[in-house]
Amino acid sequence: MGMFEDLQRQYIDARKSGDKFASQVLNLVISDLKYEKINKQKDLEDADVIAYLRKTIKSRKEMLSEAENAGRQDVANETKAEIAFLEKLLPQMMSRDELIKLAKEVKETIGASSPADMGRMMKEVMAKTAGRADGAEVKEVVTALLKGEL
Repeated sequence: MGMFEDLQRQYIDARKSGDKFASQVLNLVISDLKYEKINKQKDLEDADVIAYLRKTIKSRKEMLSEAENAGRQDVANETKAEIAFLEKLLPQMMSRDELIKLAKEVKETIGASSPADMGRMMKEVMAKTAGRADGAEVKEVVTALLKGEL
């Protein structure tokens, strides 16, 4: 079962249990994802759902900052709760050790040996992490690996 289907199941469970907050947030997420699915004219992959959730969390954090600057504590508290809920929907991030291990495997598989292979390495590692690792951290690990520092 993909992430999108899992979110739909969670929404139904939240509605049945009477959890208004969870059902409200999940309803909004599912609605936006259905719109995204129509725009892309294909089924959403887990990476698409993860990208949407990350983008939504980022926009909520901006909204939180604006609410706090405006002195709207009620909006800030609600936004904090939404951010925490959305972050729980994301898959567990890879540890640095897991990322290093994966990068070493990719390096060996594609035969990368110098910083000139950075693009190929990044492409492969990012594809294999499927949103479970931050791009900046992947770049840092790949760079260090290609320079022989790891």
